[in-house]
Amino acid sequence: MSEDELFLTAILNCSRSDLYIRQFVLTDSQQQQLDLMRQRRSNQEPVQYICGFTEFMGLRMAVGSGVLVPRPETEVLADQLVRELKAGSHSECRVLDLGTGSGCLAISVASFVRQSYAVAVDSSVEALAFARENARRNAVQDRVSFVQMDMFSFMEQDTGEYDAIVSNPPYIPSSLIDGLPADVKMEPRLALDGGADGLDYYRRLVPLSLRLLKSGAMLLLEFGDGQEKSLQNIFEQDHAWDKIRLLEDNTGRPRVIMACKNKFPLPTKDKRHG
Repeated sequence: MSEDELFLTAILNCSRSDLYIRQFVLTDSQQQQLDLMRQRRSNQEPVQYICGFTEFMGLRMAVGSGVLVPRPETEVLADQLVRELKAGSHSECRVLDLGTGSGCLAISVASFVRQSYAVAVDSSVEALAFARENARRNAVQDRVSFVQMDMFSFMEQDTGEYDAIVSNPPYIPSSLIDGLPADVKMEPRLALDGGADGLDYYRRLVPLSLRLLKSGAMLLLEFGDGQEKSLQNIFEQDHAWDKIRLLEDNTGRPRVIMACKNKFPLPTKDKRHG
């Protein structure tokens, strides 16, 4: 859809096809609203912030200043998690969503996997306000609980056992942040900046996940362009992970890594015998 079509569907609360089938005539108030939206866009504000929502996995997610806008490539992460949980033999399953932002991952799981319960963690009060509203709007507020806390502090303190951990952590190298499009730079830097090589979060998240996952349970992470080899090395530093796989986004780029906690950890090599 064009930006004007997106604005009009937001103003009129209709689909794109309705714009042409019903041939709306804007009221003065609606025209003023459209003019204001165009003005905000001319100042490089994200389209999704202006509309107040975006679509993710067919679900409407409220977004605005202070929360990362869910991207289409993150649907690869959500879709794979949903598929894996549905294919499992769980009578019920617990999922941990780290850095939940708008709540799109936790809410997608709760929406499409009826036997699931999600814990969604984020340090941002602003982001969690949107996440709670999105859970309510999508009628899954009883099966998603939100925790306002630094994700690593949570992982170090939590004693739960999860069937899956999922995260779309910050993965853009710090040196590239200033070169991002103007509208992207209006999103929270905390949700974008992954440190010098973009992998700071992964170096802590991957080993910490082991203490919270059940044996054989899975970890799924989104990552940035060209980071797959370094990320595989993080997983392969010990024998704790099994079934390491890379998944591509709709452009054919590796975008998601998934691995299972090894059910049968290999014994540590006895250094006395080489």
